[in-house]
Amino acid sequence: MTTPHRHREETLNTQLALLLTEHGIDAESEVILASGQHRPDVLFLFDGLRVMLEGKFDDVTDAATIVLRDAQRRMDSGMCHIAIALVYPHALRTTATAKMATKLAITPLSARILSEAGATDWASVTVTELLTALRRVRETLLQDDIVAQAAQRLSERIETIAALWAGQAATCDKLSNLLGIPINPHEPAEECAARRATATKVAALVLANALIFQEQLASSRGDGRFDSLRAYDQATDPIDAIKTNWHWIWNNVNYVPIFQLGETILAELPINLPAISAVRWLINEAKQLCANQAALRHDLMGRIYHWLLHHAKYLGTYYTSTAAATLLLKLTFMQTWREYDKSIADPNDWPLIDFTNLRRLTEFKVADLSCGTGTLLMAAGQAIADRFVLERVTTGRGLNERDLDFLYESVMENVLYGYDVLPSAVHLTATTLGMLSLHVSYRRMNLFILPMGVQGDDLCRLGSLDFIGADRIPTQLTLDTTQFEQLDTKQTDVRAERIMEAVLPPLDLCVMNPPFVRSVGGNLLFGSLPDKERELLQKELKRQVKNLPASITAGLGSVFLAMVSPRIRIGGRMALILPVALATGEAWGASRALLAREYTVEIVVVSHDPDHANFSENTDLSELLFIARKRAPHEPAGMTCYVNLWHNPRTVYDALDLFGRIERCQPAVLDGQSVTSLHTLMGRPLAEVMQLPASENDDQWLGVQFAQVWTLRTAAQLQLGQLVVPGQQPMKLPLCALKTLGELGPDQRRIHDGFKMSETDWSPYSAFWNHNAKQVVTIAQQPNSHLLVWEQSPRGADYGPRLLWPRAGRILLVERIRANTQRVIAIGFDEPMLGNTWWALQTNLTNKQERALLIWLNSTPALLLLLSRRVTTQTAWMKFKQPAWAAMPVLDVRNLPDTTIDALADAYTVLCQQPLLALAKLNEDPTRAAIDAALTSALNLPDLRPLRQLLAREPGLTGVGLSPKPAK
Repeated sequence: MTTPHRHREETLNTQLALLLTEHGIDAESEVILASGQHRPDVLFLFDGLRVMLEGKFDDVTDAATIVLRDAQRRMDSGMCHIAIALVYPHALRTTATAKMATKLAITPLSARILSEAGATDWASVTVTELLTALRRVRETLLQDDIVAQAAQRLSERIETIAALWAGQAATCDKLSNLLGIPINPHEPAEECAARRATATKVAALVLANALIFQEQLASSRGDGRFDSLRAYDQATDPIDAIKTNWHWIWNNVNYVPIFQLGETILAELPINLPAISAVRWLINEAKQLCANQAALRHDLMGRIYHWLLHHAKYLGTYYTSTAAATLLLKLTFMQTWREYDKSIADPNDWPLIDFTNLRRLTEFKVADLSCGTGTLLMAAGQAIADRFVLERVTTGRGLNERDLDFLYESVMENVLYGYDVLPSAVHLTATTLGMLSLHVSYRRMNLFILPMGVQGDDLCRLGSLDFIGADRIPTQLTLDTTQFEQLDTKQTDVRAERIMEAVLPPLDLCVMNPPFVRSVGGNLLFGSLPDKERELLQKELKRQVKNLPASITAGLGSVFLAMVSPRIRIGGRMALILPVALATGEAWGASRALLAREYTVEIVVVSHDPDHANFSENTDLSELLFIARKRAPHEPAGMTCYVNLWHNPRTVYDALDLFGRIERCQPAVLDGQSVTSLHTLMGRPLAEVMQLPASENDDQWLGVQFAQVWTLRTAAQLQLGQLVVPGQQPMKLPLCALKTLGELGPDQRRIHDGFKMSETDWSPYSAFWNHNAKQVVTIAQQPNSHLLVWEQSPRGADYGPRLLWPRAGRILLVERIRANTQRVIAIGFDEPMLGNTWWALQTNLTNKQERALLIWLNSTPALLLLLSRRVTTQTAWMKFKQPAWAAMPVLDVRNLPDTTIDALADAYTVLCQQPLLALAKLNEDPTRAAIDAALTSALNLPDLRPLRQLLAREPGLTGVGLSPKPAK
């Protein structure tokens, strides 16, 4: 009798991987086989999540224990998001190879799935049932925001502790100075109370952070050098015991950035029962959080810090959400990375960067010049680790926990650079990065606390902005430290915090969420500092920016972008989070021109989710993510991929799921008919993706303006004079720039410089004031006020009548609208007019031509063009700058036949007094339909109803999302 062939485990692993492919994984993942002592049995990507499978036959002694241990080790090391322990029945060892696939598909296997949400029980499952269970685990991860739950709990405890300390003014002020929260000598009582509350909260968070890190070291090292938090359970004075222990750690082991600050805070606490009770509460909370390893791996402390900062509005320090950081950095490292070689003309032939070569990786530099708590740097480290793991496995090389330790050591000591002005934020960054691998003792971290303020009488220090025109910030020593604080650059090394130069090396990647504050609306630049210092710093910044392609009016983000650009190597990238106004705002024109001139903007991600238009914590302002690669000289710009989110991911797992779908999709194109739509496994729409040619000069980025591919496609063609109604053939329209028809009037600031408005007094200068959505419901309007000459105007008593009034017009165009309440785009009058929330349009057109133009301006095609040029601040709230209106394509009424003009003018006479519904309700507005019908008839256009249906779905118009929450 022939002895049956006995299969090795590798044979079963290969067959299992093939079966997973047949059961749908292939459509959603890449299956990678591996074998060998230091590699997982099977590794595959499952909707952006890395899954590792460890398998044994049940005839191996303690098979279940072995595979569970191996799977848990993979999870603990951060190699994967989900690990599967699998035990094959020994009967499969002798199954004929030809029948193996069929037999394996129906044979129950013993499986246990591990994830950050916990572990399932052992279960007997077929391959189909295993995949179903895997999807359930994945859905659990997507639904449970582990970090938010843990952050909320600790935040509540910190709020309670802060309330206990708030009444101790001297302690609070000491903590403020210690944590880099400036004290303004002239601060109002309310601001003083808020500052002190912030200082106590941040201090409590720093203590909790150090306690958690201590417990993590105690449990991971196992060498007895670090006390467990249980050691303080019976301590009479835990404050003194902890302080003594932390002092020993940072003096004898390392981790100065974490424990020295903690010790200093403890030294400032009063010796009383409330302080001791507060520290005991923090110890207990830290113990509970240490049981939640998932939260600690995803910048838990960073999120809490973001929530606690009351002074964000002054420093502009709105911090990146963990989900946004994960998405941005995964997309960044999804790109093909090549090393610039000037001897090779074609960039596609430059040598690839090998992320598994640790020696080469030490030369790869990533910097965040506004690092906050290190969320983006941590995401960068994790994204590099992801490439390292996948490339090691796919190239057949070993992969174990020690490999990752070597990787993280290299990344922390050589790759990542972080800079910030807040000591507490930089110290939390050190902890955040340290959590990546607790087994590694780092010799150094390139984290710098940069001074911001005035040294002496006039030496201004601008934090990271001191890098303007320089690659290092030298230490500046004061001559008399008794009169003012010494402002030095500090590097948070592992064993010491050293006064030194801060160096900004040539970068492969700059990742950043720069401060957002602008020099308008009260000018909050450096708003945390005393007024005298603030004024000096603002003047210094204005002087420095003169030679940069940036605008302070746009905000510090524009300055940071221009400052860091010269430091990025050819072939390197910037991956930034900025206000969505970057894409469309007039003040951001210099930034767009810089990017168009030197970079290929590869990916832009914008959120059309009305409930979550931002990517930063504690703000509701609309933002975008973008990735741009620096081009070689004479290299043409490539295409830009726009990801228009319908659902903005809230969790890290949401972000990983979305990333996996973006990575696999083929973007829609401008001249095509297809739509690239991304959905969850349960069918919830997530985004639409489209590729557009690179923008030129300071042109707006049209790709961010609409959520739907078809709206984008139609708007882009209409800008070129082609009307493309979905389902119809393109039609050429006679369009021209609005500025060729007339001149736009002054803005409201100029009007206020020359006139005073009165609703009761008469003057020869008529005005239409404000834009009340309930009152302005028709196209035809009458003046509602008059302008009185301001004789005391600093510009002269005749400034208004002489320079402003000659620019009045019979047509007023909206300057800002809330599209879900306001109804008209342009209004008409029988006499010239100026308005404060309107742009006056003065033309040389005939009366009939102006009426025809008003019909066009309130039509659906005109609304589509208008939305293409808007500057969005919050979803349906938008502004239209004068240059955008001047360049707006409009119907060229000068060159239409008289019969066409007569038809449109007659339509105006019929419709100008008919009330309109809100712009967002255009699909159900009979007057808007009648306006479109008149236009269609006069110009022989196709039915515009599909355009109204399309626009009526746009969240930017309606304020209503396209991705409703699934029913529970």
